[in-house]
Amino acid sequence: MMKKAILMMTFGSPEEISFEGVAEFFTNIRRGVRPQDHEIQTLYDNYVLIGGTPLQRISLEEVEKVRQSLSGEYAVYFANKFSRPFIPDVIKQMEEDGIEECICLILEPHFSYYSVMGYEKFIQSDSIRFNIIKEWYQEEAILDYWAEELRKILTEEVREETFKIFFSAHSVPILALDFGDPYIDQIYDNARLIAERLGLTEEDYLNVWQSESDIGLPWIKPDVLDYMRQQETHPQHYIFVPISFISEHIEVLFDNDVECKELCNVLGVAYHRPPMPNADDRLIEALIQTIRRHEHEPFKECFPEEETFDELQPSEESSQILAEDEELKMPDFVKKLIEKKGRENVKMPYFVKKMLEKAGKLSKS
Repeated sequence: MMKKAILMMTFGSPEEISFEGVAEFFTNIRRGVRPQDHEIQTLYDNYVLIGGTPLQRISLEEVEKVRQSLSGEYAVYFANKFSRPFIPDVIKQMEEDGIEECICLILEPHFSYYSVMGYEKFIQSDSIRFNIIKEWYQEEAILDYWAEELRKILTEEVREETFKIFFSAHSVPILALDFGDPYIDQIYDNARLIAERLGLTEEDYLNVWQSESDIGLPWIKPDVLDYMRQQETHPQHYIFVPISFISEHIEVLFDNDVECKELCNVLGVAYHRPPMPNADDRLIEALIQTIRRHEHEPFKECFPEEETFDELQPSEESSQILAEDEELKMPDFVKKLIEKKGRENVKMPYFVKKMLEKAGKLSKS
């Protein structure tokens, strides 16, 4: 009988909350380039403020519940993108265990060039064929989870008072709009599906973005903190629903529960956030149903060097591309950089080059 497996994956987190532990994790995210000490210190301070991160513990609870549900059908493995156990190491263990087919389930509900494709680049094996699930935000159980938890807040805490619900998601560079990344539309669709379950009007909720980082690129707006600061009047309650995440970790515990909550206190608005799904049975049901929905799809060999890209990898040939292709429809921010620094001093980010290739605006090298 063919040996089949589920590989569940998440982003990862520091293996210890110390300056060097955070530095190692941050360096992994930067693909081996150690950030400056002040950047590491800021991230370390944030982890200390929230008392560390429960992401790995929660993820392992989710994995164990899925393992129990699929006992006898699949072996279930777990890996991280940027901390141990690393994806390539777990795939090597799967090979040693004789696994022949593997369903890859990333613990992020939406597809993005900056998330799912970043996992795919690590998935490779000479003996295992893969079926990589791209997104699963439309599963009824996870939509019901958010709707039920929001209904509790609205009926038990907000009642008849004024409110605004923020459906927030991790922001991505605005380039995603130009090159067809489906993530943004999926986030809007996700919010709409939840709002319909609750009978919300368009005035009741808003899509906002959070957790952008400084990589020298403009990001999708509105940023949730900027939006709140810009309003002349506020409702009595702000409800934050970080739908691009499923577990408690730093983007929720700090970006929402510290930064957003502190601003609410300044503005005199009550802060609310529904609990994250974590290992709730409704989330597990969504994960199992996702697997069932995809388990009969074709499995294939993966060639990450051909099908994915590293959004932070520098492009050595990009200066030449910019110089040679005058008709290339480059993003405005690249044009402005060229005007400011001169063409010879500007390189096209590697992931921009890859997006241009995917969009058919640049021939593959």
